[in-house]
Amino acid sequence: MTNFIDGGLKQTLQRRWITGSTEEMENVGKHDRERIGKRGAIARNFVDFMKIHKKHLNRFYVPKGRDMMYMSMGQVGGGYPGFGLFLATIVGQSSPEQIGWWLPRTYTMGITGSYSQTELGTGSNVRGLATTAEYDKSTQEFVLNTPTLASMKWWPSSLTTSTHTVLYAQLLIDGKEYGVHPFFLQVRDENLNTLPGVEVLDLGTKVGENEVDIGLLRLRDVRIPRRHLFEKRQHVEPDGTYVKHDLSGENGAADSGKGHYLTMITARVSLVSTACVFLSKGATIAIRYSAVRRQGFVDNAKGQSYRAEQNKIIDYNMNRFVLLRNLALAFAIRFTSNWLTDCLDTMQNNPAEATADISELHASAAGLKGYCCNATALGLEELRKACGGAGYLKASGIAALEADYKWRATAEGDTTVMQLETAKYLMRACERVQAGENLTGLSQALNVLRDPSWTLSSARPEAPTSADALTSVDVLLEWFRFRAVAQVKLTKDALDARIKAGETFNEAWKALTLRAVYTGQSYVLYFMLSKFAEMIRSCENAACKTVLERLCALFALGDMAEGRQWHGLFDIDTATMVEEACSAVCAALRPDAVALVDAWDYTDAALGSTIGAKDGNIYERQFLAAVESDINQAGRPEFLDVLEEFVDKDFLALHNKPDPSCDPDDTSSYPPPASKL
Repeated sequence: MTNFIDGGLKQTLQRRWITGSTEEMENVGKHDRERIGKRGAIARNFVDFMKIHKKHLNRFYVPKGRDMMYMSMGQVGGGYPGFGLFLATIVGQSSPEQIGWWLPRTYTMGITGSYSQTELGTGSNVRGLATTAEYDKSTQEFVLNTPTLASMKWWPSSLTTSTHTVLYAQLLIDGKEYGVHPFFLQVRDENLNTLPGVEVLDLGTKVGENEVDIGLLRLRDVRIPRRHLFEKRQHVEPDGTYVKHDLSGENGAADSGKGHYLTMITARVSLVSTACVFLSKGATIAIRYSAVRRQGFVDNAKGQSYRAEQNKIIDYNMNRFVLLRNLALAFAIRFTSNWLTDCLDTMQNNPAEATADISELHASAAGLKGYCCNATALGLEELRKACGGAGYLKASGIAALEADYKWRATAEGDTTVMQLETAKYLMRACERVQAGENLTGLSQALNVLRDPSWTLSSARPEAPTSADALTSVDVLLEWFRFRAVAQVKLTKDALDARIKAGETFNEAWKALTLRAVYTGQSYVLYFMLSKFAEMIRSCENAACKTVLERLCALFALGDMAEGRQWHGLFDIDTATMVEEACSAVCAALRPDAVALVDAWDYTDAALGSTIGAKDGNIYERQFLAAVESDINQAGRPEFLDVLEEFVDKDFLALHNKPDPSCDPDDTSSYPPPASKL
């Protein structure tokens, strides 16, 4: 199963080689972030990252394909998130000459980088960014400014530890606006002090992952050379002439002005991949804990001895459903992210194919990022609560996972914005298919809409006759396909009706935002289910295939059980069968639950958990973590000095002896026996 999750033995060996860098270092990540403070945690996190990666970077090892996901699987701290987008921009936006200047130093960490796009007052609306880069012909320099408080760069990861940043700013030449462009900006000098006109500050304490610095950047008349505009797609002549490059001949590709999307797509693909890592780690901890922890007598009859056998908490139906549904979701995200990563890899290595499908990849990455990151954030909290009080301790590992992951649900576009991007793509696809075009890829399920007689009633799948029928992946795939197509058709019809009534597209779209979000999400879920089913068909091991079919069914049934977007598509009898099918599939998966999380192959160091280690010693590890807590190591704690001012010292001096006023032979104050009440 481990090899199948990874995509084969070769991929498993590659992953273990990458994550092994962490295992070789005894003390990496083994620090208490609260104890050493935020500054110390940032420093230690950076040292950990360098110890793990520097030797590979020195030999110009270039992470590709799924390597970045494998790095996060072995990661024990926040890593260096700024590196990814900084590197991707240099690779994807530089001219050959600029790559020679900057790429070798980036790979070897001779410079450190970040990605400064989002502003305090502007997020997803990139065209509305207010940072300016005005060209000065007299000096052949760009003058950079964040002219207002709202225009300062806000949220760049790794900014305060960066020597350079990719800066997105409005290009202005002789007062003419040329739109948002990326620039290469140095922010620190040889002594690591900020350069004149550059202000870099940390944003303060976050909910989680405080070992990763997040900063703000203000610029006041900062000058950079003309050649520090990234020049792959354009450049500015010394006299201020703006020249757009024709990339149509590059490997036979038509750039179509869309190549700049690849940097953002790369970020979203990475976030989808990271989602399955966090969720599978959380599921590993929670399932291992639930398979050991006992609560409640197996036989609840009166008169039981306290020594009687108790239930493992994984054997309570609701708890088991929560645990296994999130594990199934982790598998679904992993298989989908494998496909998404491979698509991106192909496009980056073959621009001719990239430009042909970049709109589809952009819509796929947006919708998957929106759903997967949000679902993972919610799932981690569910898994943490499934661990009871143990999950509230940082030492559990799962509490830190949940807190550290939160920001990814909104980074690079929150769920609503992302699903709307996917929905817009689907509206355009629907127009194409209604015009007679045959669609492929993400939107091929919409081809049925070429038939003008298609209706909800005629297309609705046959109602299941039993709960067992709903455990079939093919049956579930048919229902999810029906919902996705139905949502697209209903939204498109509503959009067309509003426009026909006189509304502009933007007016109509705003009015239909709620429906459009659900439309995007419905299609994303169908797509994920279809990729899961494709992976199952490729599995040659019969035992693994059976278990994967159950996981796939539970992924689908979990969504159906929630009822969202299913109203009116099936009746109350079917809804009851869905619930019964959920219980049946969970029961069938129960014997394999621990083996399934073990198949993800996480080391104890990568999990950092007292309750999720492989040895199952949940009580011993929790006790030892408590003993090692700072408050138990420093002698008499200061708070006892404060407490001493208020307590009754004479009473405390009794040392568990009776109060002097107590007469042990006086029984008059006892309540009467129960028989006399």
